[in-house]
Amino acid sequence: MSLWRVLVVEDEEPARRLLRRYLSQIPDLDLTEASDGETALQALQEQEWDIVLLDIEMPGVDGVSLMHFASSLPRPPAIVFTTAYSEHAVKAFEGGAADYLLKPFSLDRLRQAIARAQRKRQAALSAAATPKTSLSKLPIPQKEGHLLIAFEDIVGIRIEDRTLYIETRSGEIHTTRAYTLQQVEEKLPHPPFLRIGRDALINTDAVQEVLSWFAGRYKVVLHNGSVYMCSRDFAPTLLRTLGLKE
Repeated sequence: MSLWRVLVVEDEEPARRLLRRYLSQIPDLDLTEASDGETALQALQEQEWDIVLLDIEMPGVDGVSLMHFASSLPRPPAIVFTTAYSEHAVKAFEGGAADYLLKPFSLDRLRQAIARAQRKRQAALSAAATPKTSLSKLPIPQKEGHLLIAFEDIVGIRIEDRTLYIETRSGEIHTTRAYTLQQVEEKLPHPPFLRIGRDALINTDAVQEVLSWFAGRYKVVLHNGSVYMCSRDFAPTLLRTLGLKE
């Protein structure tokens, strides 16, 4: 990879200026800046990025929301948080962040974070380029053996208290703690499966209706009548995937 496309999202000009100065001393970075979450959201929709440096506390669309949106993209960027607030660290790493920098940080610490993000991004690209197996069923461990559920039979999956609830076209719901939602998401084909929140993903082929709801959320009604909630962070991807206007 010749140049790494880096998006810096920071609403304070002094912090952006410092990042600009630091990043100019790290080779092979193609830098773009966004001064607010809305601008960053548009940038994430318009092109592919390798690394995104994210502040957390911003008016409007905050950094955590942007992380969830970025993670829903077909080839998500590596995320590095740059923030003065340590209390968001657990949430950031649960969301797959490559690193978490507490302000003020040094150039050397930033170099370390960028290197970590580059490794994470390169690993993701290599995995995406690896030929997929012909696996077409999800194995669910049972007391004796495994239950195999065909991908096309799955309409939606929720997670609650570390338990996955896997719903099929016939209305059956199978539960398991053998996987995280992210692990199952990685096993399923994209499309038609799509993440619509931190706690749910759906088979877009099973969608019958999408209804606008409160606070930028949407109700997704499936052919079997089941309802899944799409969070505000994931709504743009859902609407774009289904060819709908916001």
